[in-house]
Amino acid sequence: MEQYLRRSRLSEVMDSLGTAALIYGAATLWFTALWGLRMPTLLAGLALGTLGLTARVKWRQRTFARREKALRRQLGAELAMEELLLCEAQEAHARAAQLLSARWPLEIECVRKDGALCRQGEEKLLVVCLRMPAEAALSGGDLAACMRAVRRSGADRGILCVTGRTPPKVAAQAEQAVVPLRLVARETLLALAGAMHPATDAQLVALGQRRRSPAAGGVLQLVFRRDKARRYFGYGLAMTLMYVAMGVRVCAVAGMVCLTMAVLCHTGRREAERL
Repeated sequence: MEQYLRRSRLSEVMDSLGTAALIYGAATLWFTALWGLRMPTLLAGLALGTLGLTARVKWRQRTFARREKALRRQLGAELAMEELLLCEAQEAHARAAQLLSARWPLEIECVRKDGALCRQGEEKLLVVCLRMPAEAALSGGDLAACMRAVRRSGADRGILCVTGRTPPKVAAQAEQAVVPLRLVARETLLALAGAMHPATDAQLVALGQRRRSPAAGGVLQLVFRRDKARRYFGYGLAMTLMYVAMGVRVCAVAGMVCLTMAVLCHTGRREAERL
């Protein structure tokens, strides 16, 4: 988790040394202003600086733990939304109902293809999870499909969980719908999913592997692709002509580099075309 919260090792060391020097210097200057520059002043400044540095370490540990908890919730919520988007409709309805049951007293009775039938006291609810990307928006057609599902199930009202955006106009339509509907926005689902499923260490490792930089071989293959040979040759020829016309040696060096890269692009093995 520390690799997600902390900066580079060098910046951490420099920040720690600078802060320690500032704390010890301020403590020493304080006692110097009170007693003058003498040995007891230096000892008192050393003691007060050590006390301040210890307090800073404790404060950073507490802050780090709080930030780690918040980050685990955030990443866990995003991963849960990804799983919700990719799973089948019936499983998505069940997961959405489980998230809502962590905050509201819902009892899941059965899970159907068009929603999870739940009970809240004497009221029967149909929880529907509308799976869509985060940038997609809820439409009036989605509301109509949800209302039809509520009528088929015989529920008193529907709970529509939206994993995308909810435009204000569509939210106003839901409030005035013939079949009672309540919209649960993406932000609410993220908060519930983060509290219920914070990211584990294994998930963080997998997420780091997904976001790792490409290997050196992959970069070389990308730079020396055959389809880039003509472009490198054009650049090299232009730079060479500029050297001949203007006599600038930098253009000659750049032209030779580009021509060499064009040759290297043709020496690589041609890969078969793939989908």
